[in-house]
Order: sequence, then C-alpha cells, then structure tokens
Amino acid sequence: MAPPPAVPEADHQDDDDGIPEGTGVELRVAVRRLKARNTAPGPDGLPDKAWVLASEALGPRLEGLLSACLERGQFPLRWKTGKLVLIQEPGRPADSPSAYRPVVLLDEVGKLFERVIANRLAEHLAGTEPDLAEHQFGFRKRRSTVDAIMRVRALTTGDAVARGGVVLAVSLDIANAFNSMPWSCIREALRYHRVPTYLDDIVDDYLTDRAVIYPGRNGEWNRREMSCGVPQGSVLGPPLWNIGYDWVLRADLPTGVSVVCYADDTLVLAQGGSYEAVAENMTRGVAIVVERIRQLGLELENFKTITLLKGDTLIVQTSKQM
Repeated sequence: MAPPPAVPEADHQDDDDGIPEGTGVELRVAVRRLKARNTAPGPDGLPDKAWVLASEALGPRLEGLLSACLERGQFPLRWKTGKLVLIQEPGRPADSPSAYRPVVLLDEVGKLFERVIANRLAEHLAGTEPDLAEHQFGFRKRRSTVDAIMRVRALTTGDAVARGGVVLAVSLDIANAFNSMPWSCIREALRYHRVPTYLDDIVDDYLTDRAVIYPGRNGEWNRREMSCGVPQGSVLGPPLWNIGYDWVLRADLPTGVSVVCYADDTLVLAQGGSYEAVAENMTRGVAIVVERIRQLGLELENFKTITLLKGDTLIVQTSKQM
C-alpha cells in the first residue's frame, strides 16, 4: 500500500551532474565508525574488527565495488540476507510472542555500503526541499531524545498553560512498526522527497529479494523471504523508516494540536483554555493521525496512554483501549 494521492507529486532531483564522487572518503568514514563498535557478525561470520583490519589492504577494491554498485543501482544479493535473532524484552512473559524483539544480523561489509547510502540520503534531505518533518526527532543528525523532550516541554508550558489552561497528550504505539512498513510506502516517499534517481534505484534494489535465516527445531537453518519492513540491526533501515513514516507527520491538524515523534513513538498533544475545547480538538487530531497510520498499512496496539495537565499539575494519566 502506498500513500494516497493527497501526497503531492514531486519530480526527481535533477540528475545532470551524475553520481557524486567520494566513495573512498565515505568508506573510510564508515570504517572508522566500525572501530568504535563491537557487534555480532552476520551470516558470513566476519566480525566488524576483521573488516577494520582488512580495509587497509582491500580498501581500493572495496571502493571500486561500491562505486560500481551505485552506478548500476544494485545492492549485492548476498548482503540482503540477515540472521534473525530474538531478544526478550525486560519484564515481559517469556511465553508471549510480543515479548521478543527481532534483530537482524547483517554482514558488516554490507552495512558499510548501507552507511554510504544513508549518509547520501541524509545530505539530500538536508539540502533539498522537502526535508523530513520538523516533528521527527529519531535517527537524525544533531537531534536526540533530549530535543524531543524539550519540544514536548515547550508545548506543555506555553502561555495558555501558564494561565491555567489544559494540555492533553495521547501516546500512540504502532504494532510491530519497523517490521511492518510497506516497501511501496518507502518507494513513494522517496519520489515525494525528490531523491536522485541513482539513490532511488539503489534503495529500490535494497528492498528487493530480502530474506532472513533462522534456526529451526531440527537444528537446520530455515530461510524466509521478506515482503515488507526495514531490518532492525541495519544502518539503512532507520532512515528508510523515517522517510516512509514522514507522511503521517505532515497531516493538517486542528488548532492547538501538534505531533512529536521519535522514530515510531508518536505523541499527539493538544492545548487550550478549556478541557471541553481541547478534548474535542484532540479527538479530531488523533483520528487524523490514526487514519494516516492505517492508510500506510500500519496498525496500532490496542491501547493508548492519555495524560491530562491543568496548568503545571498532572490531573490524570491512564491507558485506554483503542
């Protein structure tokens, strides 16, 4: 499912200049990032430290390979397969499927290439309109959870609140968010953001023929083809999530209603002089945001957290069924 026609059409960025040079510099930067990490290896079994050492000898050959991949719009097939690992979330029952977070372990060399692509996407979005929505604070340079918290604080300590007004906050939890994002939404969003053709092509190929392997009960490795979602554990997955989800954050909302988002964690806030007016605007605002989430092909968990502030006093905080 792709975003509906309400998303304005936008042509690709002018590609007359061709594919930018600089793969060697980008590769060296990506390798330096590996030095500071200590992650489990992907299906090839080669740890990140091995690639740090090998890059000194293989750097020119790897640079040539990545440049050729960018020119042809191809992401190597073997780098698209990840090893699925389930990590139990703290405090959740072991017999519940929702208690486990799926992480995909990918080959480190493929993640080096992902970092090159992700950095180029970020540079494009920062330099060409439209950028990502201002309300998205997750997985973006020079933004953090602290910035998101400060934004919420600013919205809940405004003039209306200082005069004894009311603030409502509704937290929306998307079910299995990263694993459910339709690839068609990402592809449509890339066009909306006028991503250069060569980047559009390489991301399109990145999202094709993906698979995970996982151990079966008989000890053999099973393979499952993927048809949606961005891999948790990848480098390119988080920015692709942001691009695909961006349409939700661009909705026209009622007066006094705004959204603050960190990756998939979406908080809708409404403020005003009276509870009745704020509640009415919040109901309309949440309905708009929820409808956009569902139009992307995503689903919400069956509860939402509602917080009510009057002035600087917490009146009530509760969870309700959706």
